[in-house]
Amino acid sequence: MEKFELSPSEYPLGKRVKKELSLLALLIVILLFFVGINVVYLTTVLCMYVLLLLLKRNRIIYKIEFDDDAAEMCMSYYYLIFFRGKEITKYDKVIFKLGLKRFGFGSAVETLELFKGKILTGEIRKEGKWKWTADSVNQLNKKLTDITNLK
Repeated sequence: MEKFELSPSEYPLGKRVKKELSLLALLIVILLFFVGINVVYLTTVLCMYVLLLLLKRNRIIYKIEFDDDAAEMCMSYYYLIFFRGKEITKYDKVIFKLGLKRFGFGSAVETLELFKGKILTGEIRKEGKWKWTADSVNQLNKKLTDITNLK
């Protein structure tokens, strides 16, 4: 079994809370400035934000394991800041893409996107939020290339 893991210093609870809730704080400040205190608007913003965090693109991937005997890849991630999840994908369903991807108005970041069939299951970035080392991403890309060539 081969394992790739994000450094534990990159995803402690405090850092996850700070990075994930900074956008919510900004939204609430803007809302309070323009609308004032209104329970309906604040509740709506909180609900929309939780739904946004539930999107598959917002997974904090911290570990990927390859089991060659069972021919499957297991991806471990955090969602909604506190909860852990796992996604297991058979090698024949794994699709990936390594390339530049633009996040917001910032510059393009080299990102490894992992798909289960046509469904995006996660992203690993070389820079920015939840970044992995370039060496880890390159090794992971090589391993994914090897398993997709076996199909």
